Amino acid sequence: MANNLLPTPDDTRTNATFEELMWALSRPGEPRELPVEGFWPLAESLLDRECSFHVANDPSLDLKMATTGARRMPLADADYVFAAINAAENVEALSRLRIGSLLYPDDAATLFASAQFGSGQQLRLTGPGIKDSVTISIGCIDPAFWHMRARAIRYPLGWDLYLVDGKRLLGIPRSTKIEVL
Repeated sequence: MANNLLPTPDDTRTNATFEELMWALSRPGEPRELPVEGFWPLAESLLDRECSFHVANDPSLDLKMATTGARRMPLADADYVFAAINAAENVEALSRLRIGSLLYPDDAATLFASAQFGSGQQLRLTGPGIKDSVTISIGCIDPAFWHMRARAIRYPLGWDLYLVDGKRLLGIPRSTKIEVL
């Protein structure tokens, strides 16, 4: 007798979230719609016992993420980092994110940050997945962050970035060049 396992509503939601994560990185600067807002659905779709995380300045989210089985690590050692980058001291801390190595560039961190789309700093994105260029406006990010990222990224070394605005998600892979306008 064959058992047909149907996905649960949780399975469906986490699969849809993961799919949006992949689309966001493959089409940099193009906002995607998440099934549920916030960092938790993203973490729920990515974190398991084989990875590590760091949460900056949100103890309740940190405790919730620990339930995934992933290891809590210092910022410089974490696979996934969840942070606000609206202040210069946060930007300085994030300059220690893992960038991988030439042998293992995929051993870099992935940063998830809160942002506001449609206002704030104007950025021009170019690179793989972008036809010509894309101009976006991102608020709630300290302007120093974009300069720090430019110094940190030496493709294929660097880290991938996801910006989260409620239920909207925007991906910026390390291969994307950002010009501050």
